[in-house]
Amino acid sequence: MKIYLVAAMVVLILIAHVFLWRSDMARGLKITFTVINVAGWMIILAPIFLIDRWLDAVKRHNSSDHENLT
Repeated sequence: MKIYLVAAMVVLILIAHVFLWRSDMARGLKITFTVINVAGWMIILAPIFLIDRWLDAVKRHNSSDHENLT
């Protein structure tokens, strides 16, 4: 389910960038906004993704330890 939420967010971000690039702003301003937006989303999403992967690894490790003890 969470992959669908991330996919939906990525699609909405891409659509927003398409509208940004089709606007009549100066090209340099479009590039600046795009770079700021990408950096901002990476700062937000990267830790969430990495913590999720870490928690999955901990859960797998804990479940395998529990199975070996019984």
